Amino acid sequence: MREIMRSLLSANLMITGILLFIGSIITFYGTTFMLNATNLGKRLAFLVVGAGTFGWAMINSFLFILYAPRGPKPAEIDGLNALEIRILPLTFFVASTILFVMFVLALNRYEQEKEDSEDSQS
Repeated sequence: MREIMRSLLSANLMITGILLFIGSIITFYGTTFMLNATNLGKRLAFLVVGAGTFGWAMINSFLFILYAPRGPKPAEIDGLNALEIRILPLTFFVASTILFVMFVLALNRYEQEKEDSEDSQS
């Protein structure tokens, strides 16, 4: 069985990379979600993990925009200037900022619903 899996994964490196990427995403975010779900509940855990994930992505892409690339100056790279190198991190920053704000607003709405239900019960 080991040899069959080894031959399948070594046949195409792109498929191997995609499978490893999907596996790492499921492992990292899945375990984080499961740990939070046991303490916070499924809905609140989803919101907390989402806000944390996209907050981290926002900070990470912002740092890449500021400090990348290291090595040759962007003017020395043929065909790319300093702005063109940062287009992908800029779009990732904008998308992760939007998603982070959406998760934070959803957390706020969740807390308001909890407070309203507690006030109506008492």
